[in-house]
Amino acid sequence: MIELKKSISQKLRMEGRDYSRAGWYFVTLGSDYHQYMFGRIRNGEMHPNPLGQLVERCWQEIPQHYPHIHLGAWQVMPTHFHGIVQIRRNTGKGLGEVVNMFKGSVTRLWRKSGAQLPVISRHGGKGPPKVWAPNYYDVICFDEQELEVREAYVRANPRRWALKQVPTGELRPGVRYRGNKGILRAAGPRKALRVSRRATETAIAALRQQLESFDGIVCSTFFSPGERACLQAVQTGPARIVWVLPTAMPEHIPVSWTDAFVQQRAIWISTFPDDMTEATRETCQRANAKVQAFCQRPQSTPAINQGFQP
Repeated sequence: MIELKKSISQKLRMEGRDYSRAGWYFVTLGSDYHQYMFGRIRNGEMHPNPLGQLVERCWQEIPQHYPHIHLGAWQVMPTHFHGIVQIRRNTGKGLGEVVNMFKGSVTRLWRKSGAQLPVISRHGGKGPPKVWAPNYYDVICFDEQELEVREAYVRANPRRWALKQVPTGELRPGVRYRGNKGILRAAGPRKALRVSRRATETAIAALRQQLESFDGIVCSTFFSPGERACLQAVQTGPARIVWVLPTAMPEHIPVSWTDAFVQQRAIWISTFPDDMTEATRETCQRANAKVQAFCQRPQSTPAINQGFQP
């Protein structure tokens, strides 16, 4: 018996799954050759261009063509589109037909408008320019928890995208940074945030309240439970933040830091190698010494000499 090769579409779909079956589906569609077709991210917000606006409109109109489809969270991005759909009953059209109709509608209406694509399509010049890459990706949300995770992912996508643009480099050999290094020379009061593990909840709450309106530079390892409890107040307030890590530089930036980075109010600094992924008593002491050195020395002192040495 000869085994036929699976098509790309079959490889992307779950084996044996009936995609006309009721349920929640998370889909991702890419632009042709992953080009910047649909707009730009500025300050953590998506600003769709006319083609991106057409994508949004066609997606919102899906229930008009397929009443058994309910739309969940969705987000157009510069190079792709994320959307969550619910198929409400088993007797309607399946996910593949719905997605193909949506992609086709966007392409057809855009060509009909006579407008040029925002970029030059790189499909070899065979036929008219393309909007979408072939096929799409899907994830089946089997329970409420999975659905919540995917919805949060969709809504936070522009903010995560903005984090890709955060500057990173070295202040000097062995001293890495991520963020706005201009903070290290900024004027204004400096506060070394150190909170003992024995601090009471009342004392921590009072400190959080002070930090909510502190318009200066807060420098800390943000390692102790009390310091981490104060971090949110610092992130959402007007303060500029210098995080001196007692570990290696993290590979990814949590979404909770997005506003501070987008507003250029944050910088991370690490003097430890990549394999130092866990803090120790020694690394915490070294990091805290650098926090104190930064906050005590004159602002005119070069940043690389303010305790941020290998």
